[in-house]
Amino acid sequence: MKKMFEPSSVGGLSLRNRFIRSATFEYVYDNENNTFADKLLPMYEKLASNGVAAIITGMVGVDENSRAASVMVKAYGSSFVPELAKVVAAVHVLGTKLIVQINHCGQKAGQIDGGGSLLGPCDTKNAQGSPVKGMNPEQIRSVAASFAETAVRCKEAGADAVQIHAAHGYLLSEFLNPYFNKRADEYGRGIEGRARIVFEVYDAVREAVGKDYPVWIKINSRDLTEPSITPEEFRWVCAELDKRGIDAIEVSGGAAVSPESASTPFIKKEEDEGFFGREALEVAETASASVISVCGYRTPAVIEQWLNKGKIDAISMCRPLISEPDLIGCWERGDMRKARCVSCSKCFTPELKCIPFGEKSENDKL
Repeated sequence: MKKMFEPSSVGGLSLRNRFIRSATFEYVYDNENNTFADKLLPMYEKLASNGVAAIITGMVGVDENSRAASVMVKAYGSSFVPELAKVVAAVHVLGTKLIVQINHCGQKAGQIDGGGSLLGPCDTKNAQGSPVKGMNPEQIRSVAASFAETAVRCKEAGADAVQIHAAHGYLLSEFLNPYFNKRADEYGRGIEGRARIVFEVYDAVREAVGKDYPVWIKINSRDLTEPSITPEEFRWVCAELDKRGIDAIEVSGGAAVSPESASTPFIKKEEDEGFFGREALEVAETASASVISVCGYRTPAVIEQWLNKGKIDAISMCRPLISEPDLIGCWERGDMRKARCVSCSKCFTPELKCIPFGEKSENDKL
């Protein structure tokens, strides 16, 4: 029987327990000074000192057209490696591993440093009405190379692994999802075509970092759009990545183009916890890679139940850890109360951010 608080091997890493801080957007990049470490360190040190076994960073942009906003960390800046090295060193001292989430935001990019249009699978307009340019094969190859170069920088900085972001309606997720991808060439039509860019990105990253460096992926099991990636397609993509040697698969969902397709649903009762857990169990049944289940976990007893329903290796969570950075430490010390997080997602909006437990804010009455 698996226990939450036992040493575990996940995605090629030895972890002190089965809890991972999942990635979420971080408003930390200082464009004037090209720094981010000083803003991340207080948060990461608090998480690491309170028992979180591994931290997946907020997404970092792989090239000049990839960032969601100017406050998103850019991995292509000259200061990225020394800044990331500071963060790595700080969490390592506290016994926590660091995985860097590398991403291209596609048509959701809000900071286009390189000029030109937003990029996506097809010519269209995004939700804000901005024009999106369908990518040609040369641009796709360029993005794959940027992912690989970013992974090398992360490895150079001492990060323990990288996680390719292929979920939540960003570029790779857009290609996988027929809601976005209407292409009729080798990067469209059936799932073999729609997943081609994902495999090319993974293969480029793997070749760049070597066979022994852990490479993870976050991927949608359900897009919650119509149409969507199907369960059979999702499992096929995961199986193909597994054959290629992916080290860990974090199973998520939601294209985040409407309230109905949000990747951060409201979790109102224990039955809602493990929102994408069933899909994680299905992948874990046959995968050699570690499988991580994310979304909606709030109750220790429920978490342990999910860990023992099948071959899920770890649980990842973020919103509860924004609300209570010491939550994992409290659970490990025997305080097994449910997390106070109510899934309001104020933490994604700076002016409405969720205030850590014990502090007061005007937000409390919103």
